[in-house]
Amino acid sequence: MLQKTRFLVSSIAVLILAGAIAPTAANAGSVGNLMHPYFAAKATNATVAIKLYNKGTTSQDVKVNDQVYTVGPHASVTIKAAAGTQVYAATASASHQLGDMLFVITPQLDGGTVSFN
Repeated sequence: MLQKTRFLVSSIAVLILAGAIAPTAANAGSVGNLMHPYFAAKATNATVAIKLYNKGTTSQDVKVNDQVYTVGPHASVTIKAAAGTQVYAATASASHQLGDMLFVITPQLDGGTVSFN
């Protein structure tokens, strides 16, 4: 009889312990926190400001979100766009053709300079 009581008490103790640990473990990881709607919306709507610098000797046009920016020779233009936006060449040059994708804007580029020719 003592063995059955001990088994029952230890089983209940394990269930209580598992119930106490499960909520803590579920919220401990950063992945769980990023799944929260607040963080998910903030991550997808991140606006990135970058400076485009033209290393070439002629003016170049770049297309960002259907808007064309003209960058003069040895000049720069600051643009703001959402992370994940693709930047395309709107004029051909020696290193790229019209419509070629030059790069993708990432959050790591925020405040930085991207040079092209």
